[in-house]
Amino acid sequence: KVNRNVALKEELEQLFCDQEENFEIAAKSLKVLSHPARLRILCALRSGEQTVQNLEYFTGIKQTTLSQHLSLLKNCGVLVSRREATFSFYRISNKKIIELFDLIKWEWLL
Repeated sequence: KVNRNVALKEELEQLFCDQEENFEIAAKSLKVLSHPARLRILCALRSGEQTVQNLEYFTGIKQTTLSQHLSLLKNCGVLVSRREATFSFYRISNKKIIELFDLIKWEWLL
C-alpha cells in the first residue's frame, strides 16, 4: 500500500508540475460562475449574443446590478462584448464555457 501511495504521489506531481497558474485561473473562473445572477446571465446568453437591455428583460436583474455582473464576467474572460451605436452586446467567450454551463444546467438547473 505504501508503494502505491508513493507511486500515486509521483504521478500527481508529474501531472500538476508547473500547473499552479492554470489552477489559479480555473479557480478564479469557477468562482465567478458561482453566483445565481451570473448563472442567469449565462443561461440568457446560451443561445447567443444579447444586448444589455435584453439581458435585463430576460434575467430580471436591474441594469446597474447587471452591469456589475457583466463587467466581472468580462474581466474574467467568460464574456466578450462589443458596442454598436448606443448598444452594448455580450456573448459567451468560447465554446468550452458553454459546455461547462451545459453540465451545470443539466445537473442542477433542470
